[in-house]
Amino acid sequence: MASRFVKNFVNRNPRNNELMGRQAANTGYQFEKDRASRSYIYKVELVEGKSHREGRLVHYQDGVVVRASTKEPSIANQLYSKTDTSAALNIGRVLALRCLQSGIHFAMPGATKEAIEKSQHQTYFFKALQEEGLTLNEPSHFEHSYETDKSFTWKRYPLKPTRQDKLDEL
Repeated sequence: MASRFVKNFVNRNPRNNELMGRQAANTGYQFEKDRASRSYIYKVELVEGKSHREGRLVHYQDGVVVRASTKEPSIANQLYSKTDTSAALNIGRVLALRCLQSGIHFAMPGATKEAIEKSQHQTYFFKALQEEGLTLNEPSHFEHSYETDKSFTWKRYPLKPTRQDKLDEL
């Protein structure tokens, strides 16, 4: 009886595969210096304008998914200044709450560690995200193989370096 329903199962939640670790992050940037910042599923950024701060969660395909800004009247009315560290901290809190409510628990930071340590706004923003429960690291994905999916008809062969690969390393 149950096998009849399993054959007709349709996943209506597209973010479910990301949460369960079935979807791999973007690859193909192995020769670039900033490859760690380009291979992500979700990325959290703090955009600093002259008169406001904006925190946003970016999906690698769909673009901006969740956003919180000091331009919003409900946030701006609670702040003394729209550009200080308190604004960055509170934008981090609001963005983390909105991400968790929408079912997104993992994201990569959109800035490098050096940029986060250098800027006080970035430091407080990412600290608030972590304190509210958003994990600033993506889980490793499961490799799609014969062991995880029995519909595969072969096992993957281990990739070994060729002579050309070794020459390129020199």
